[in-house]
Amino acid sequence: MTESASRNDCNEHHEAQTIAQEANHEIKSVPVTITKDGTSDTSATKPEAKPQVELTDQTQRLPFARLIIVYLCLAMCFFVSFLDVNSTTTALPAIARSLGISSTITWVGTSYLLAQCAFQVLYGRLADIFGRKPVLIGCVLSLIIGDILCGFAKNGPWLYTCRAIGGIGGGGISSLVQITVSDLVSLKERGKYQGLLSGAIGLGAGAGPFTSAALVQGHDGRWPWAFWVPAILASLCIPPLVILLPQKPVVGNWKDKVRKVDWMGLLTAVTGILFVLIPVNSGGSVFPWHSSLVIALLTVGSVLTVSFCFVEWKLARLPMMPLRLYSSLSRSTLFAQNFLFGFVWQADLYFLPIYYQDVRGFAPLKSAYLTLPLLLAQSLGGVLSAPAMTFTARYMPVLWLGFVLWTIGAGLKLLFSRTTGIGVYVVAALVEGAGVGFVFQPSLVALQALSTRPDVAVTTSTRNWVRALGSAVGVAVSTAIQYSVTISSLPADLPTDVSSAVKAGTWMVDGPAPAWDNAVLDAKMKGINRVFITFLPLIGLCLLGCFWIRDIPLRGDDDEDKQTNQKRLISRYSKLTEMMPRKAGAC
Repeated sequence: MTESASRNDCNEHHEAQTIAQEANHEIKSVPVTITKDGTSDTSATKPEAKPQVELTDQTQRLPFARLIIVYLCLAMCFFVSFLDVNSTTTALPAIARSLGISSTITWVGTSYLLAQCAFQVLYGRLADIFGRKPVLIGCVLSLIIGDILCGFAKNGPWLYTCRAIGGIGGGGISSLVQITVSDLVSLKERGKYQGLLSGAIGLGAGAGPFTSAALVQGHDGRWPWAFWVPAILASLCIPPLVILLPQKPVVGNWKDKVRKVDWMGLLTAVTGILFVLIPVNSGGSVFPWHSSLVIALLTVGSVLTVSFCFVEWKLARLPMMPLRLYSSLSRSTLFAQNFLFGFVWQADLYFLPIYYQDVRGFAPLKSAYLTLPLLLAQSLGGVLSAPAMTFTARYMPVLWLGFVLWTIGAGLKLLFSRTTGIGVYVVAALVEGAGVGFVFQPSLVALQALSTRPDVAVTTSTRNWVRALGSAVGVAVSTAIQYSVTISSLPADLPTDVSSAVKAGTWMVDGPAPAWDNAVLDAKMKGINRVFITFLPLIGLCLLGCFWIRDIPLRGDDDEDKQTNQKRLISRYSKLTEMMPRKAGAC
């Protein structure tokens, strides 16, 4: 019996060794992804960490014809969200005059950005739990409701509150569209589709100022249509989303899904972000920086933000923003870049119309025309970045080019003055806009390429949150810089009534004291020029950050199948090799 058992063990050992050799041969035949620094791609050789809570893989492939229809619908949603953000910029003076809120009119943009930033981090995990389709439709409905109510506003608080409702929806649309695209196409093709979304961004951002300028120029009473037009267009997106957008059944009933939500993280994130950003946006203008209210809000907000990080690290079963996203130097650098270029991009779009209208005295429609080269170049750059990434299967060459162009464009804006020629505006806008287009969506593709499949949704929402945070901080800090420099640059002998009007934001050219117009305009120009100076080193830091980002290949469906097979074979080979030493003594 002992001899027979030993013979059986020996046969099993030889059989296992043969299978292991075959598996090893198969593994060698599967290409291993090698990064540019000569190391193997860890995503191809290490098993992916499983989420703590069961989630449904919502990846799916559609026939090309249906994919194009769904993609156009998603692009329309993207277009509407950026149209909504930018359609109010040239209408702000008319809104301020109609409602008598000149001193607080900047809160139209601030309330939108605050709400967008506070809720942005939630959408990735909500889309994992409830599915992409219902969350996206809910965000579109939030945008519609907020914009409709804005049009009926009778005072500032009403307008700002409803604008925040629109911001909750607008931020969600951006994240959900990008997440849905990542579900429908492979990583290699994703660059093409995400890049083409830059065209929708540029068109929406470009059409917004024209829409509101055409509506309000000479007719202040028509300002509500600056909100109602995006609401009407957004409502047209609902039927195709309901009918055409696919939805995989998501694991769990309604109660199970609600229990999966990180409620403690949600509460600490939203309150912490709001308590930090409100004083950042109002400090130095609405309230003094040393006021007890500003200090208290910053203190409480900081404590809540730290609490949110602790909840995500230790307590949450399914964190909304897993801290492991920051464990990679490449991903952390990309997140930092998104914060910085979000700061510059949103503040740039905010201050260019102010420069054209307040300093140069151009009409709203001409201001929109002068902003158009920037946005058209951004659209073109985004569209061109798509085939570049698809052809090279890389994202870093596109990001390098984008940040180089953006840095040059930011430097050219330092030439802006009260007498700058139109040609300088156009050249600076074209160079900078092309840089923005080569950066905006490719930076998202890079983050998704550096993330595991289960983390794509939360990576996308976290990236958009970081960029939205940069946008909110950028507008706030730039406004504070512009206001401080403008006030300090006013002549000491400026009449009190003129100085008070400048501080309150109600001063106008050819007012009660036209002799002081040039002095005030010079002060305003210095303030805006200081803002443009601030932009340059921030984009320069983004350019330097490219040195710390790994450039890994963008994989298609066939490549992903090979990598999945590779992981399976490696696991099989490891088990067999562990088994062989135990049997060796019997032979």
